[in-house]
Amino acid sequence: MGKLIVIEGSCDGVGKSTQYRMLIDRLKEEKENMIITHHFPSYGTYQGRPVEEYLKGNYGKISELSPYFVNSLYAQDRAITWVNGLKHEYDNGSIIILDRYTTSSLIYQSSVIEDKKEREDFINYVYDYEYNKIGIAKPDLVIFLHAPFEVAQTLKKKRKNNDGVENDIHERDYSFMKRVSDNSIEIAKKFNWDFIECAENDKMRSIEDIHEDIYKLVKKRII
Repeated sequence: MGKLIVIEGSCDGVGKSTQYRMLIDRLKEEKENMIITHHFPSYGTYQGRPVEEYLKGNYGKISELSPYFVNSLYAQDRAITWVNGLKHEYDNGSIIILDRYTTSSLIYQSSVIEDKKEREDFINYVYDYEYNKIGIAKPDLVIFLHAPFEVAQTLKKKRKNNDGVENDIHERDYSFMKRVSDNSIEIAKKFNWDFIECAENDKMRSIEDIHEDIYKLVKKRII
């Protein structure tokens, strides 16, 4: 049996994808044949296409869509990706590192729901449906990168000016992204994810310092 590590973030701009790549590069130097990686959603694949259409806004606005429907799009992607390769690697002892997973649906789709009881019911549904009913693996370690929303947004705006990438349906809704950030902290605490603080004194810490914290955590808990 392998190990499953998920890199998750409190909001866009926290540096999740950068830290994901840095961790992969370092671990592959040590255990090259044991490291398997994947980024969700699975852009450019048939199982990821419905998610891409959703993120483009082709199914409607966030407020118009049931979070259960939206989660089904993401769950399909994760389930097919799991049975089409990740499960085999996991069963044969590989260390799988994921950029996003069911963790993201727990955060994002539940943030649509205002009523606390309904939101809790949805969170419990997603957890049970994907891990118990579908049977994809539960993470052995969820690394939760946290930064205050306003600090992360400053970094994101600077990056946006440089890459020119179009915002998706989530990123175009500032108030929704603020709810996502607030909600993510509650969920991370609920499921005992491991916090990595990415900001200090209202400024982002250096990429290298954050990476060292992540690496030490992985070495302690997984390797």
